[in-house]
Amino acid sequence: MSDSSQPVDALAISLFHDSVEPYTYADGDALVVRLRVAKGFARRIDVVHMDKFQIEQTRVTTQAEVFSDAGALHESDHGITAPAAYSSRRRWCESTMYTIYQAKLVRESKRFKYWFRIHSASGVRFFSRQGVTQTEPHPDDAFETPYLGERDRFAAPEWARGVTYYQVFPERFARSSKAMADPSKTGLAAWDSVPTPFSFYGGDLQGIIEHLDHLGKLGVGVLYMTPIFTAPSNHKYDTVDYLQIDPQFGDLETFRKLVAACHERGIKVVLDAVFNHMGAQHPIFLDLLEKGEESPFRDYIYAKSWPLSTTQRNYETFGYVANMPKWRTAHPEVEEYLCQVGEYWIREADIDGWRLDVSDEVEHRFWQHFRDRIKALKPDALICGEIWQVATPWLRGNEFDAVMNYPLGRAILDWLAKGKADAHGFHDAIDSVRTAYPEPVLHTLWNLLDSHDTPRLLTECRGDVTRMKLASFLQFTFAGSPLLYYGDEVGMKGAGDPLCRAGMVWNERSQNMDLFAHYQTLMELRNTYEALRIGDVRPLAKARNRQLYAFMRRSERQMVMAIVYAGKQPTSLALVDQRLPDGTWTIVYGSEVGAVVRTGATLTIAPRSAMLLVWTGDEYGN
Repeated sequence: MSDSSQPVDALAISLFHDSVEPYTYADGDALVVRLRVAKGFARRIDVVHMDKFQIEQTRVTTQAEVFSDAGALHESDHGITAPAAYSSRRRWCESTMYTIYQAKLVRESKRFKYWFRIHSASGVRFFSRQGVTQTEPHPDDAFETPYLGERDRFAAPEWARGVTYYQVFPERFARSSKAMADPSKTGLAAWDSVPTPFSFYGGDLQGIIEHLDHLGKLGVGVLYMTPIFTAPSNHKYDTVDYLQIDPQFGDLETFRKLVAACHERGIKVVLDAVFNHMGAQHPIFLDLLEKGEESPFRDYIYAKSWPLSTTQRNYETFGYVANMPKWRTAHPEVEEYLCQVGEYWIREADIDGWRLDVSDEVEHRFWQHFRDRIKALKPDALICGEIWQVATPWLRGNEFDAVMNYPLGRAILDWLAKGKADAHGFHDAIDSVRTAYPEPVLHTLWNLLDSHDTPRLLTECRGDVTRMKLASFLQFTFAGSPLLYYGDEVGMKGAGDPLCRAGMVWNERSQNMDLFAHYQTLMELRNTYEALRIGDVRPLAKARNRQLYAFMRRSERQMVMAIVYAGKQPTSLALVDQRLPDGTWTIVYGSEVGAVVRTGATLTIAPRSAMLLVWTGDEYGN
């Protein structure tokens, strides 16, 4: 029977570290380690590290910085459910009850033994695999990363760090001039009509080519297209032939011209592939329907019984959609077939990467093989997975380079579009995302606020353009790679699928050119300031105003500060935070562009506005 009179060691209970991501990871030849500790318990954290073969000769102490200190539970918070923006109750608790410290350890040998030295009001204690101790642990009890292997680290293409994406739904982006003059193009919906799940508008690849100047004016870095391969639907996620361009869109030669035209403009091209499932009209599935167990492809899917029946749906599918039977990617022949598809379009058209649909329902081993094949052919090709939750297991360097960062998008929308949260809630939610990944991963995540699968941003903002500008400013200044869904830049609206898939607005009299100029400015800022593309992100101290959020982006050569304020009355913000260096800041976005302020000054913030400041040096001009 336990003795309830024994004091509970709150510090020991709160401490957490493990030698795997995101608490331990490689950043180049450095090892980054994190320690979680209850809020208010530690005054300073040091990491004592050494080479296992030369313990005393190589011993070094590195002070850790506060990486995340999002919030604190209030008495009224006890027993409530984690907000929807969080991936799990654990991640929510971590971001609201704990401080996470981080240190970057460097040593030439790339071998690390280490423990943590915790300075608190009650003295100094140590944390190792032995737990919490009053004295230094024995090296045998240290945490350890035996060696930083060259291939055991996250290594995305350099060009994908902080790049800006433009998503096109090809069937709805633009009809080519040739298609508009073709009398055989009958039965198409009027371009400005309300879309239905089954309507066809006649958009094609040549139409995209003819409007590439639109992307150039915006300043985008990557064109991402939803599927373009042969399929009966307008969305093409029910693939029938992975090696053919759907005739509705054009042919291989037209696609090659599109890729070449993009590359001439400095724009990368990423395609969408569906390797979780095929369409029901795929020749392999038709053979299975016809021959049943006698088909040579009987092990290519997950059949529950024979013969197959699309009405009984006695086979595994995407969701519960009968016309999307699931591939058995564990079968060697299926794996080989789909890997060849990935290679084919790189060889034939020089595409720059893949976005992979429903990727979290495909086994990890398949994606590891797929990555090996793609990277062997084109080392700087991008591989991005469609995953709607925190996706750390797919981002360890042996599967994906990026995923779609829906958790960030939900957090932004909850605060700035829907008003379901305030800035403090956003702060906590976003730190839950930020602490879920190694920092190098954050720069390649696709930061999106809407897509072909969700209501459009302006609709989520209830038609309020100012809300939309604030949300997109935060999207474009936070760590990651922002994705702009076609038409948002001219003010298109639309609820969920299919209403979010309307024909692109090309009539300039119907376009919101103020919004277009806004997105041009956001992209110009990213292209101008490297800190917005590749800089670390550090939230600044919480403002008392619950509608204001400020954070810093810093690269080796540059530092910027972003401020977002959603309140309806003017407010002020003192530029006082231990993370801010002394010196001057120049406002490059906001109502007072060109104005110069000093660290320690108080800014006046206009209602519902945003501001970006660039650090221009200390008092000595450095």
